[in-house]
Amino acid sequence: MIRGINAVRRILPSVLALSMLASLIAAHASGFKLLYSFTAGADGCYPAGGVTLGGAGNLYGTTAGGAAPCNQGAAFKLAPDGTLTPLYLFSGGAGGSGPGGLVMDQKGNLWGSTCCGGVGGGVIFKINAKDHESVAHTFQGSPNDGCSGGATMVVDASGNLYGTTFGCGKFGYGAVYKVKPDGSESLLYSFRGGHNGYNPFAGVTLDTQGNLYGVTDYGGRLRLCTNGAGGCGTIFKLTPNGTKTLLYAFKGPLKDGYIPAANPIMDAFGNLYGTTAGGGIGDNCEYGGCGIVFKLTPDGSETVLHFFKGGRSDGSVSIAGMIEDGAGNLYGTTEFGGGTISCNMGFGCGTVFKIAPDGTLTLLHKFKGPTDGANPGPSAGLVADAAGNLYGTAQHGGANGYGTVFEITP
Repeated sequence: MIRGINAVRRILPSVLALSMLASLIAAHASGFKLLYSFTAGADGCYPAGGVTLGGAGNLYGTTAGGAAPCNQGAAFKLAPDGTLTPLYLFSGGAGGSGPGGLVMDQKGNLWGSTCCGGVGGGVIFKINAKDHESVAHTFQGSPNDGCSGGATMVVDASGNLYGTTFGCGKFGYGAVYKVKPDGSESLLYSFRGGHNGYNPFAGVTLDTQGNLYGVTDYGGRLRLCTNGAGGCGTIFKLTPNGTKTLLYAFKGPLKDGYIPAANPIMDAFGNLYGTTAGGGIGDNCEYGGCGIVFKLTPDGSETVLHFFKGGRSDGSVSIAGMIEDGAGNLYGTTEFGGGTISCNMGFGCGTVFKIAPDGTLTLLHKFKGPTDGANPGPSAGLVADAAGNLYGTAQHGGANGYGTVFEITP
């Protein structure tokens, strides 16, 4: 999933104009700051999830790979001075492996889930304020539980957490679950497949009434995507009592997107915004197109705000959730695009983008690989501090090739 750019000029003498342009370029370059490059030691490697902002400006996150042999995962804290502290190294087995992103509750505890380990379908884990890790729940699989976790959870005012599993549940197509503060877990909904939608890769968004909103990678309008049978994906709403409503079924390439793999966000008016990994109109990307940014109004009307095109001036494959600022601008990342030849056979190392309310896209950063990172991961959305600075991760590249943490001043 992916984005575009802008430029300036006019009526000054040429020398002054060149001077102004140079200062603009310098200002843009200074907007990006590399905070940390992973080493594949005790700090882990390949941060597929984003970061969570905690107290005192600390950032918390996970890596998909941990200490040698760098394939189990790690949780870390990154201080404002760039000091990284490993909080927990996943060892597989009962402790889980392959963690997704973290969420912090009101007491300062960090929660997350893993794709693997446990009895095979992953676990839900908790890291308390004293950096002690414990397994809160082990996914048991069908028919009474989910499996293949890893999506970042969301927490409500009472400390309850909500998340999704890509697989299992009652019908084998994934589930939505709830975790109470004491760690007890229950299924809220099991996906049925077909038109109903199935395989939710992304987490969910919570509104003020306790309703959950999310997407499924597949299902909906069948015979339009995935070799004619699987469907292009859906957007759904789930009430607190577990009643599910299908809000929208994607139409696929040319008309709109395909594979909505990032959780949607909601504005103050109840509009939902999100991205798709594929579909759209681009022809130099995976997944039958380069993806889109969409808006869905409360009455179910969908608008494509941007069709990603890949190449040098746009991104492609946006599989991490966006965030919104107070002016209605959206910010997100794409795994590919940007056109840097050092990555992915020239398809690009990925981008950080901004979408204005009118759909105008600006690329805030094009990743270059060794110097700054590459390929923001499937759960690597951005977070913003009170000053509007953006923080995120790239799962590859950096000084050692194992991924980076970065900061951008828009």
